[in-house]
Amino acid sequence: MKFVFLKSKVFKSKLLQNSKVKNSIFSKKIKEFTLIKEFTLLSIFALLMINMPTFPVQAQIKPSDTPETEPNQAQKSKPNRINYFGIGGAIGLKDAGETALGDGGFSVLGRFSFTDNFSIHSSSIINGDNLLSIAATGGISIKKQETGRTIVFPFVGGGISADTEDFNVDPVIVSGVDVPINHLFTGTVRVNANFGDETDIGLLLGVGVDFRKLF
Repeated sequence: MKFVFLKSKVFKSKLLQNSKVKNSIFSKKIKEFTLIKEFTLLSIFALLMINMPTFPVQAQIKPSDTPETEPNQAQKSKPNRINYFGIGGAIGLKDAGETALGDGGFSVLGRFSFTDNFSIHSSSIINGDNLLSIAATGGISIKKQETGRTIVFPFVGGGISADTEDFNVDPVIVSGVDVPINHLFTGTVRVNANFGDETDIGLLLGVGVDFRKLF
């Protein structure tokens, strides 16, 4: 009987120890959960405070301030078309035919814009055998976002060329870029390909002035 009593007492003691251990683990879990919950709530509150929208106070606009903004808006909406007439030089890249384009020489360059994207590009190469070219071109105006001013205008098109000595008329392809230097001057770089009996290719470089703004 004593052995059974001792065994029962030991068993109860073990149960008591196990329950204490479980209670201790459970209390730790509760504390950890409480800390996690508090940290989560604090984090959410901090994020809400950081991302809380602000409502700026609108400044009162004086009547004298309104006319200053209107010219800028009108300037941005104004068509920004490139027109010029200038001089430059031609460098022959392929001289298979008998035109001045393949030989190179002094050049006179021009552009007249009908719309923002459609223009006429003309060129004359003077080198004994003079060559006149005129091409209808289309392009895209790449503009500066802040001012709306064109910074570069790539173009491509086709037309005809005429040799002033033999009066031969041949098809020509023109491709290049116009780069406005300021409100008055524009730089241009072109590659012309003349298709006669043989193909002549030349590189033309020049600077033109906007003739409309001279008067």
